[in-house]
Amino acid sequence: MKYEILIEGGFTGIPKEYTGEIELKEEAKKTLIEAFDRPSAPENGQLRDGLQYRLKLEDGDRLHEVSFTEQDLPLTIRQFIATLTKRA
Repeated sequence: MKYEILIEGGFTGIPKEYTGEIELKEEAKKTLIEAFDRPSAPENGQLRDGLQYRLKLEDGDRLHEVSFTEQDLPLTIRQFIATLTKRA
């Protein structure tokens, strides 16, 4: 599964980008994709020092895209990002 994660905002305003591929067990993949099925958060220009997350997953021929603010980022996606940032 290919992924692209863009994290913008925060105190410094320096964006962080993570791209790559990861192998997930079927159950973990299903749980992650279900979290992507939630509606994207509208962009909040008034969010001071908050983070905006833009994520893409490509699983074969299926593309999943979603955006969240740090206040509504699902735990499943938070854990996924934490796993990836530990690898980097």
